[in-house]
Amino acid sequence: MTQDNRSQDVDQRAVGRRNLIKGAAAIGVGSLSARGIYEALGDVVRPQSAEAATVVRRLQEQYLIEQLEVIVDNSQTVVIPPIFNDVFTAKLKSTTTWTSAALKAAKTRVENALLKVESPYPDTAAGLTIVVGWGLPYFRTFFGDTATTAGNTLSRKYLPGVPGSSPKQLAVVDAIAFPSDPSTVELEDNHVMFKFRSDKQSILQLVESQLFDDQNSGAYIGDLFDLTSKRIGFLGRGFNQQSYGKTLGLQRGATAAALIPDNSQLMMGFTSTQTQALGPDNIPSFETLRGVTDQYPAGYFAAGCAMHLSHLYFKLDEWYAQGYGTRVQQMFAPQTPVPASPSTVTIPNGPAQVTSLAQVKADAQQGKAGHNSLLQQATRLASDSIDNYGRVRKKGTAIPVREDFNTLDNPFAWAPADVATIGNPNTPGMHFVAFVPSHLAFHRARMSMDGHLPDGSTLSVNGTAAGINSKIAASHRQNYVIPPRKNRSFPLVEFLT
Repeated sequence: MTQDNRSQDVDQRAVGRRNLIKGAAAIGVGSLSARGIYEALGDVVRPQSAEAATVVRRLQEQYLIEQLEVIVDNSQTVVIPPIFNDVFTAKLKSTTTWTSAALKAAKTRVENALLKVESPYPDTAAGLTIVVGWGLPYFRTFFGDTATTAGNTLSRKYLPGVPGSSPKQLAVVDAIAFPSDPSTVELEDNHVMFKFRSDKQSILQLVESQLFDDQNSGAYIGDLFDLTSKRIGFLGRGFNQQSYGKTLGLQRGATAAALIPDNSQLMMGFTSTQTQALGPDNIPSFETLRGVTDQYPAGYFAAGCAMHLSHLYFKLDEWYAQGYGTRVQQMFAPQTPVPASPSTVTIPNGPAQVTSLAQVKADAQQGKAGHNSLLQQATRLASDSIDNYGRVRKKGTAIPVREDFNTLDNPFAWAPADVATIGNPNTPGMHFVAFVPSHLAFHRARMSMDGHLPDGSTLSVNGTAAGINSKIAASHRQNYVIPPRKNRSFPLVEFLT
């Protein structure tokens, strides 16, 4: 991307953000919930067994989804998560005087609204799940400094800390720019994000309209927030049908869309939801793994987790200019056996495929590095262990739960009144979400991806030269705290006097 193009993108983001912040009242009911270019993908109907669910209670872990469908591809079990993911980011309304009373009233309103819109649906992929996360700027603004050397603020008292640290070191921190990030990456300062997940765009559109568009819905909360972005993402579905990324990419004339494998979930051509590559059950929660945070057994944020949200652009033309074997070994590891058929998109990525630290260093001496083999140095358990719930966690078990979703627009130039024409609606990219036990753990993993390993060593192959880094570019990053469901609305407000 040229400097002129980068400047144009920045200008577009500024104009789009100004338009977005004007609010639903200025642009008419239905605009904020519009689907834009993604409407063409319609709703997804799963097999009947995957559609059925009986809701008894919703889990305290907001990030978990009940009864996810699992299929087998290339002899690997693969999860099929919700196909559509929307993320709204926002700041608390700038024109409101946020007294303790106003915050407490907002807490009640938001929780009641969320209960109203989610109650008709099961918490499955075919139904609806909502994740509400809060940025560190929210805690700093309303509950005191989060800095390591600060005093006994509500933020520092209740936010997850590193066990044994003195003074208390928080396990939740602001996002940073990583060595391979472009100089233009924006570190956001939103107060809150709402993440909506479903197979059915019709559900998402209705729920988002009720919350942010329709002032007569009985669940409207749009007057509480200045919305800063709406990010729409989608998976394949792929496997036994043409990838939605390819389908929509071809329709929109996206760069290199014709080269995306027909059966791939993601536009870079590989499966990312192998069951053995995702953290099982509640392993990403603050309190689950021993020694990670101080939230076990009854911390305020127990059953919550840390979350990273970023937006990435893909250089698909450069990615697919490489041969299939090169792509396999850059995405996974230099030793990964290359399947005979280039249509194979699901590559084994379980404990048996974890690359040792010694091998990663030996690869680097040969000028090679794989994306997954680097990440594995910080995202897989290094030994068998027992978690705080008494469960055995085997060596090589994945810790993060990732949610990677295709996108074809620029969500930071998304203007509801003109969503069909603004925002470069043919630019391949990804909305990346990782649910992890701490932001410190995510930063170690992302630094490993750049060749800066947890043992303190730096590989000779690092930065943009490592793995897939030269083929992706982050535009925005922010870290969020995901509370348990019971505290998802305006956490800590109840402690204000």
